[in-house]
Amino acid sequence: MDFNFTEEQNLLRNSVCEFLKGECPRELIREIDEKGVCPQELLGKLCNLGYAGICVPEKYGGTGGTIVDIMIVYEEISRVMAALAWVLGNITLYGNEIILHNGSEEQKKLYLPKLVKGKMKFAFALTEPDAGSDSANIRTNAIYKDGGYIINGTKMYITGADISDIIVTIARTAEPRYKGLTSFLIDSKSEGFNATPLKKLGYHGSSACEVILDNVKVLPKDILGGEQGLNDGWTQIMKLLNGERLALASCALGIAEAALDDTLQYAKQRIQFNKPIGKFQAIQHKIVEMATELEAAKLLTYYAAWKETQCLECVKETSMAKFFSSEIAKKIVLEGLQILGGYGYMMEVDMQRYLRDVLVLPIGGGTTQIQKNIIGKTLGL
Repeated sequence: MDFNFTEEQNLLRNSVCEFLKGECPRELIREIDEKGVCPQELLGKLCNLGYAGICVPEKYGGTGGTIVDIMIVYEEISRVMAALAWVLGNITLYGNEIILHNGSEEQKKLYLPKLVKGKMKFAFALTEPDAGSDSANIRTNAIYKDGGYIINGTKMYITGADISDIIVTIARTAEPRYKGLTSFLIDSKSEGFNATPLKKLGYHGSSACEVILDNVKVLPKDILGGEQGLNDGWTQIMKLLNGERLALASCALGIAEAALDDTLQYAKQRIQFNKPIGKFQAIQHKIVEMATELEAAKLLTYYAAWKETQCLECVKETSMAKFFSSEIAKKIVLEGLQILGGYGYMMEVDMQRYLRDVLVLPIGGGTTQIQKNIIGKTLGL
């Protein structure tokens, strides 16, 4: 098994790093974090450079890459500005991946060329006030009437719903818990659609919204996958989970890398008792553990991604990667903040931002506990 990245992937990583170095000074990142504004200009530049189309086949305007390629992009962006990775995800994860895996050919031709150019953004509306980890407990309903569907309900914590053009919305169209869900492509300009950003702890610049659907009307052609996608929403969701877990795991890796880098720099520069604190064994051991756990998370995450590229069964591995990487990233950031001491607790220092951002990763995209449940099932428990 070869764990080396290809020459093209190394070039991709270097190009992302160069972009971030030139376009994302820390002053700008801190301004975006403080104001909570979406970095639309940066997103546009990423799209112009082709990053939004990495995993899209060439016939739809993309470059035909793999999940590993887009993970490299998520990882490096998250290392510098985690919120920008999530804003990009409104194209790459909630747009490209959803349409590629589940869209009809007509929907692929309509949406993918616009997505890869950054001309459209998608949001994915699954979670509800009473449907989080129990995603099948969807209460938003779609009733067929006069040749179309009337949708009513409330969605919560929907990433980028206020800036997206299309909201992929899961609604109940029949009674069976798992076989009665349908995914609808709702135009955010539709009458009765309203998205309100919520105040949150981290990932400032990428919104989380409450979405109200009040008699929103859609046509059968707006069902994801076409009319044959009716009541197939749960199956469609399942096709997306491996990619979502790997995306979030790579975001966790990026934040953890940033925290480790800042901790190392501080430990080499901070002088106490006439020597750098990195010379004290207690500090050394903490940093060594941080570095080792990060390396283990990287290997697990990219191993799971390799299995996905080989079309091998990898539900266990992607679930392991998601929960382990997010929990390890949280641990690394907390250790880093402890080593930085009072300095790390100050708002002008990036460590506090890493902490605010990383805390959502063990929650979003399936909690750590849900990932463990999935892994338990794969082990026959």
